[in-house]
Amino acid sequence: MRGIEEQMRVILRRKAYYTAKRQLQGLTFLAGGLGLMLCAALVFAPGITGSPVQAAGSVLGATILGPEAGGYVIVALIAFALGIVAVLLTQRRRQMKQDEGKKEG
Repeated sequence: MRGIEEQMRVILRRKAYYTAKRQLQGLTFLAGGLGLMLCAALVFAPGITGSPVQAAGSVLGATILGPEAGGYVIVALIAFALGIVAVLLTQRRRQMKQDEGKKEG
């Protein structure tokens, strides 16, 4: 039979495990939702469709320099901002884990 202290350690360990699992699931759903939003932005953003811009002669110019590139720029800015948010969330989670480790240890 386990003592009270050992039972409390097991309970706290399980609680920490399920809390970390819930946080990871939350980040996974957030990343999936952000990915879907980015895909939707690529599909529905204005200026995404169209033919490449013709440069001098038969050489194709960069699409980003064309007049229909507004959607690409918006999607790139959204993707950049979402990347920053993802990095900040992971850094915050790592810091919280380190703080919990210092409290337990």
